Amino acid sequence: MKQRIIIALCLLIITLLTVQALYAARKPVAVKQAAAAQIDPNAYPAVTAEEWGQLRWMLKLADQDIPDFTNFQSVDEQGVSASRYSLAFGAYFLAAEQYHKFPAWQETIRNAFDRLNQKMLDKQVWGYWAHESLGITKFEPNMDRPYAENKDPVSLGNIMYSGHLGQMINLYQMLYHERKWDAPGSIVFKWDDKTQFVYDNRKLQEVMFLQMMTNPVPGIECERNAIFPVCNLHPMLSWKLYDQMHGTRYFDAAHPLFDEFFEKTFVNAKTHSYGIIYLIKQGLLFSSWTPQYGNKMDGRIQGMVAKGANFNSASIDGWTGTFMHAWNPKLVESLYPYRKKFQVINNPDGTVSLRKDNFAPDAYWGFFTMGVAEMGDTKLLKALHKAADKELAPVWIDGTYHYQFVDKTPTVNLAAADSDKSATPVHAAPMATSHAAPPAPADDAKGGICCNGLRTKEHGNIGNMKSWPQHADLVDRQMALSRALPKSGMWTMHNKPFDAAHFTEPAITGIDVKKTALKRAIYDRSKKALIVSTMPAKSGAADAGFKIVNLDTSKKYQLIIDGKKSADIGSVKEYTVTLDGAKAHDLILGQI
Repeated sequence: MKQRIIIALCLLIITLLTVQALYAARKPVAVKQAAAAQIDPNAYPAVTAEEWGQLRWMLKLADQDIPDFTNFQSVDEQGVSASRYSLAFGAYFLAAEQYHKFPAWQETIRNAFDRLNQKMLDKQVWGYWAHESLGITKFEPNMDRPYAENKDPVSLGNIMYSGHLGQMINLYQMLYHERKWDAPGSIVFKWDDKTQFVYDNRKLQEVMFLQMMTNPVPGIECERNAIFPVCNLHPMLSWKLYDQMHGTRYFDAAHPLFDEFFEKTFVNAKTHSYGIIYLIKQGLLFSSWTPQYGNKMDGRIQGMVAKGANFNSASIDGWTGTFMHAWNPKLVESLYPYRKKFQVINNPDGTVSLRKDNFAPDAYWGFFTMGVAEMGDTKLLKALHKAADKELAPVWIDGTYHYQFVDKTPTVNLAAADSDKSATPVHAAPMATSHAAPPAPADDAKGGICCNGLRTKEHGNIGNMKSWPQHADLVDRQMALSRALPKSGMWTMHNKPFDAAHFTEPAITGIDVKKTALKRAIYDRSKKALIVSTMPAKSGAADAGFKIVNLDTSKKYQLIIDGKKSADIGSVKEYTVTLDGAKAHDLILGQI
C-alpha cells in the first residue's frame, strides 16, 4: 500500500513538472506577442507633413534627367547658390532621412541619392573650375591671377567641390553597402571628347588627403591661396566614412592636424567666434577680429568696418556646428551657447529672427537652422521653422513642399566671376556691402549681366527683392536637413554606420509616394519589430500600401494595424499590405 502511494506521488510530481514545462515553453510566445502589441510607434523618429513634402520635392528634382537642371535655381556657378551646394545639401538631406526616419525603406531614396551623385559629375556643375583655377584676385597679395588653368576639378584646390563629392559618394556607400564608386574609372570628369579626368573613390580620397598633408598648413584650398575651413569639414567626413568601409586610416591621420590648426587659428578664445578664411601666402586670417586680406583690399575692408560691418557669420556658425559636430562635438557644443546668444534675436512679439549675415546673406538662415537641429535645441528650432515658414514663403505644389528661390544679394563665396569687365564683379568686396536691392536693369528678365555683376536667372525683378531674410536655392535643402536631423543626427550617421545585418532585416518596398505618405519606417532590432506609420495623403487611394520583404521563412510574425491584430504571417519571404491612403495608419510587425 505504501509503495502504491509513493508511485502515485511520483506520477503526480512528474505530471506537474510536465505541465509546468509546457507552460514555460508557451510563455515566451505570449510575452513576445504582448510586447509587439504594446510598442508605441510614436516613440520612434518620424517626419512631419512639411518634411515629407520636402522629401517629395527632392525626389522630384533627382528624377529629372541627369543633365537637366531646370528646377535647380542657380544664379550661376558662383557663390552659395551654385548647383554643387544645392546638390550636396540635397544629398545630406536624403541621407539623414534614410538613416533616421526611413532605414527600413530604401529603394526610392537610394535611387534619388544615386542620381544626385551622377548629377554632381555633370560638367555643368564643375566646369567653372577651369576659370577659377587661375586664381581669385582679391585673395592674392598682388591682386593678380598667377596660376595656370586646370580643367581637372579635383586634382588641386576646389575642395568646395571635391569635398562634397567625396562625402556624398561615401554616405551612399555606407547607407546601401554598394561599392559602385570603388570600381576603377567609376568617377569621370568629361571636359570634351578629347579631354577627361578619370578617378575612383580611392583616388579621390588620396588626391584630397595629399593636399592636406603637403600644403603649408593642414587645410585644402577652395579658391587658390584661400582655405575656407567650412569646406574642409566635408573631406574630413568623406575620409571618416571611407575608412569605416575600407579599413584605411585617412581620417585618423588628418583630423588631429586639422583640429589643432582650426582651434588655434579659427577659434577666438575671447569672443568664442569662428574665423572665415585663411590666406596661405599672406599667413593671415580673415575674421571678425582680423578683417584683412593683406593686400590693397584692406583699406576698403576697414571702411566697411567703420560703417558698422560685422563679420561674425551665422552661416559659418551653422555650417561648422552641423558637420564638425560629427567628430569634434566637445568644441562645437562649448561654443554653441555663445553663437546662439550672438546670432538669435528674440523679438518683443515672442518670435525670433537672426542677425543679418555679411558672409552669405542669401543662405545664413538655412545654415544656422541646421546647426540648431544638430545641437538638439528643439525650442529654438521650432521657433526658427515657424519664422522661416512665414518669412521665406514656402509653397505646396502637387504634394511637394519647398522654399522658393529668391536671390536678392550677391554672396561672398565661394568662387568669383571676376573675368567680366563689363560690370563691377560680384565679389569685388569681401562681403556684400549693402543690403539694399540695386535698381533693376531693362534686360533683367533675360538673365544677363546686371546689378553690379549679379547674374539673374528667371526669378523675377531683382529690384523688388528688398525684404529679409533673403535666400538662395540652397536654403530649401538646408531647411529640409534641419527637419531631418534629430539631436546629434550628423554625429550618429557618421559614427554608427549601417552594418551588414541591417540589410537582412524586415523592410518595406513598393511605395507610391503619391498614394502613400510615409511617416516612419524603422526596424527595431532589440524588439524584433518593424514599425511603419503613414499620414493621410492628399491623393491617397484605397489601394495604397506596400510590400514587406526580408521575412525569414523559418520564423512567424504577427501583424498589428492600428492597434488591432491583422494577420499571423509565416513561411513566406514577402507580404503585401493594402491601406486606405487617405487615412493615417500605424503598423507593427513583430516576430513571434
